[in-house]
Amino acid sequence: MYSFSAKQLASRLSELIELADIDEVVITRDSGENLVIVKESVWRAMQDTAHLFATDINSDRLLRSLQQLRADLLSEPEVE
Repeated sequence: MYSFSAKQLASRLSELIELADIDEVVITRDSGENLVIVKESVWRAMQDTAHLFATDINSDRLLRSLQQLRADLLSEPEVE
């Protein structure tokens, strides 16, 4: 994670965008909440995941599916 003050933001925008390709960037402020910059694709993936896990029924189904997939993959014999 990288951290910059709000004062540094304007002069270092290009650098911040490059860093966002690697990690999240936190814009800190002396007062009030901080901001986080992430790539749009990362943000959309986070939103999709939050939506999928928004209800107990979806969460249960997804977790059962993942457990079943893991069990299936672990039980398959290796191909030589």
